[in-house]
Amino acid sequence: MLAALLAWSCLGASGETTELPAANQLAHWRDAGHDWLLVVDPQTRELVVYDASDGRPLRRLGAGDGVPPVQSVVLQGSWLFVMGVRHPRVRLLKLPRLQPVAVDKP
Repeated sequence: MLAALLAWSCLGASGETTELPAANQLAHWRDAGHDWLLVVDPQTRELVVYDASDGRPLRRLGAGDGVPPVQSVVLQGSWLFVMGVRHPRVRLLKLPRLQPVAVDKP
């Protein structure tokens, strides 16, 4: 599933290849009911969710939530790709639930 999603996100409407967003320590996500800043805390390596309109912290995700120590994030639509500090391990979180999504290995 993850490979298919990555391949699909690389294709433009005309079938031309487009670049994926760069991995960052900050992502801004908005829908009808949410306006969030998703930030990697460099000291704890947790993912912190802030209300983008007033800056208040809403949630902190770490190992207890199934999220490994975070190095960077990539936002693609309503999917958040979370890259871990060790190994090229990626967790996929579905927004707005922010729960890890199981990815079938080939």
